[in-house]
Amino acid sequence: MTPALRQLPARVAAGLRSGRRRIALAWAAATLAALVALAGGPGISRDEADVVAAAGRVAEGWRTAAGHPLAALTGLEAARARSGGRPLPPLGPAVAAAGHAAGRTAGLSHQRGYRLGAALAGALLSALLALAGHALAGPAGAALAPAMYWLAPRTLLSGAVALADGLAALLWLAAFWAYRRAASAPDRLLRLRAAALAGLAFGAALAARLDAWVILPTLALHALLVRVLRPRAATPEPEAPPVGIEARLRGVPVAIAAMAVLGPLTLVALWPWLWADPLRRALLASQAARAGAGEALAAGLPRALLPLAVTVFAVPAAPLLAAGGGALQALARAARALRRGSGFALSDEVLLLLGAAAPLAAAASGLTPALPGVRGWLPAFPFLALLGTRALLHAARIAWPARASSLAAALALLVLYPAARQAAHTWPSASSSWSALGGGAPGAASRGLPRQDGGEAAAAMLDALAERARPGARVYWARTAGAAVEVYARDGRLRADLRRAEAPEDADLAVVTVDGAARDAEYRTWAAFRDARPVAGAFLDEVPLVLVYARPGAWR
Repeated sequence: MTPALRQLPARVAAGLRSGRRRIALAWAAATLAALVALAGGPGISRDEADVVAAAGRVAEGWRTAAGHPLAALTGLEAARARSGGRPLPPLGPAVAAAGHAAGRTAGLSHQRGYRLGAALAGALLSALLALAGHALAGPAGAALAPAMYWLAPRTLLSGAVALADGLAALLWLAAFWAYRRAASAPDRLLRLRAAALAGLAFGAALAARLDAWVILPTLALHALLVRVLRPRAATPEPEAPPVGIEARLRGVPVAIAAMAVLGPLTLVALWPWLWADPLRRALLASQAARAGAGEALAAGLPRALLPLAVTVFAVPAAPLLAAGGGALQALARAARALRRGSGFALSDEVLLLLGAAAPLAAAASGLTPALPGVRGWLPAFPFLALLGTRALLHAARIAWPARASSLAAALALLVLYPAARQAAHTWPSASSSWSALGGGAPGAASRGLPRQDGGEAAAAMLDALAERARPGARVYWARTAGAAVEVYARDGRLRADLRRAEAPEDADLAVVTVDGAARDAEYRTWAAFRDARPVAGAFLDEVPLVLVYARPGAWR
């Protein structure tokens, strides 16, 4: 046994004794349990249905690869071509396929199984947020930062559905934090290890969402800003001369170089579809992602203002104010570090600000697909949670130094309770949640904001259909993905005798999800059924999300 292996049990025991690691593990376990429990609630949107369909093709490829590895690659692409599915980045479907296989073995439903991988990614994100919060604000920061992220409807939903957005948020934070570790590591070996981790995290982020390429120029900008601003400090810190690989790279941070090399290699390694023609197919996949992004996010809002406006309307006000205060605090700390010549402090503040601003700026400039809600810039939210956590704890220490812990707990409750209450009120229709600043669901509907991400509200009518639909009735699922209906049927939530109709003219029942201005399916149903009165529906604060229409005798 090598010395490293002999020392492994002692290292593991020391890690478990570490307070920050215990907090991180506790948060990871609690997050995983909560997300798996919640995963059965929200319906399956059209984007998630694409992931579920792609996960089925991935699982089929894995089964083929067990006996014929080369045939698996061509078979997988042929399956995608036959199904007409757009080429999704591979990590989301692969995680969903692996989670589904593990979940079915553990006795979970198909819906929960497909979402198990997203729940695991959420658990890892909680652990990483706890570690980052500890580094920035001590044990209280480790305990509070994951709560600041999760106790809001939209971010909670991201961990409970099989979309790549939550996975992307995890990998963005992992890449940034590994880059930070590479910049601050005390010796060359640790620096190289952290740089390699940053490169792998960047490649995995690309494999989750192609717009993650923004990470590399953002971190390169960080390195440039720190290098340019540091000499202006009054008492600049001495720096060790670059050695080894850093010297050969002529001053380029080793983490940036590792990401530039390992990122594309990791993406290509994880996505066999790219092997035939990597550049052309990557461009094709990027164009397909933009084409499949869905309808406009909000009526009448210019793209440049959309991320900020939707964030203000969607995120509960108290955490948003805390995050805004944290951003102002980071700017003040950066200015103070610049005056005092503290290079590491300056680097930290600039890194946090760029991590929060880059996804928002990319969405505002059209560099990311137009996804519903806050999904397009979800990777900004872990950084906003860290900024808000640190600002809240700092405010408690300044306001009442003798009772800082008690005041911090009270402030945390004041900030988190409204967000948790909104999440509980809107769940499982979290994609329809809008904050009080936006007027709630009624105010958002009046502004033309989307009422859901894409047909997932139809799941709210499954129990009513099981109870009231006539035996053998034909059901038209307007704007609900076929893959979603198949999952409901496989889980037994949809009666086996109910058949699917492709058009309202051929249907006895119509389940119509209300997606803002897209009302054509509803108008067609009225004309086909000669009746505009729904027999059932699901509502959030009196705003209709899904309506059921029936021909005479089809609804008992």
